[in-house]
Amino acid sequence: MPFFSIAHTTMYYDVIESDFTTQDNSTSPSHLLLIHGFGGTPSSDFAGQLPLLRQRYRVIAPHLRGYGRSTHRVAYTLTFYQDDAADLAALLHMLGISQTLVVGFSDGGIVGLLLAAHYPQLVSALAVMGAQPTITTQNTTAIRHWLLEKPLPEDWQTELAALHGDPYWRALPSMYVKGQDALVAAGGIIISDAELASITCPTLIMHGKRDRIVPAEYASILHEKIAGSEIVLFDAGHAAHLRCEQEYTSTVLDFLRRHDR
Repeated sequence: MPFFSIAHTTMYYDVIESDFTTQDNSTSPSHLLLIHGFGGTPSSDFAGQLPLLRQRYRVIAPHLRGYGRSTHRVAYTLTFYQDDAADLAALLHMLGISQTLVVGFSDGGIVGLLLAAHYPQLVSALAVMGAQPTITTQNTTAIRHWLLEKPLPEDWQTELAALHGDPYWRALPSMYVKGQDALVAAGGIIISDAELASITCPTLIMHGKRDRIVPAEYASILHEKIAGSEIVLFDAGHAAHLRCEQEYTSTVLDFLRRHDR
């Protein structure tokens, strides 16, 4: 199993080689980094896209710290998003990857934005969905309701146990809410305006119009702050990649094809 150890964590990752039967053998496939969200892994968050993505790209699919087979968390610190971006930059360096396309969902979208802001040489193009640059008490109220105040769907509980292990997964929701509350108390800034303005790679901002966890207004803010970015809104909630799978997949593939160097 491929693991990568750095100072504070051991990260599990998969390298999914492109399907050579669909490739032009005269060129090497581009790299594509998938960054999952809270409670997920690349194989769960991008299950609907992976078969098509691997027809064209060499997919790098890490488990962020605290998820899947990577080191468990004991807390979400104020810098956990920045730390995740640094972990991914270190992983890419270890793998000898000098540049990659990036697709991120939710928290993974935030991490992707920070990766593009702080390690611009690594990211050739970025597609994110459900990301936000700031967080408010209203947001944490919605997150708390989603994760703590009503029972999690049984099928999701089963998936969380399979992905992250039981009983560890049961600690993740309350730990996550506590971490988000701490971010609000610290001022609520996840990605500064200066960091967003520093993103120069082609960027696609996607969001669900009816997102009750991360309001769609955040997509407009990101679009405004990132010069030259594109924005696409789906008629769905936070998990628009599941509810509008075909439309989302087509949108992402079209963007990646246009910006695959």
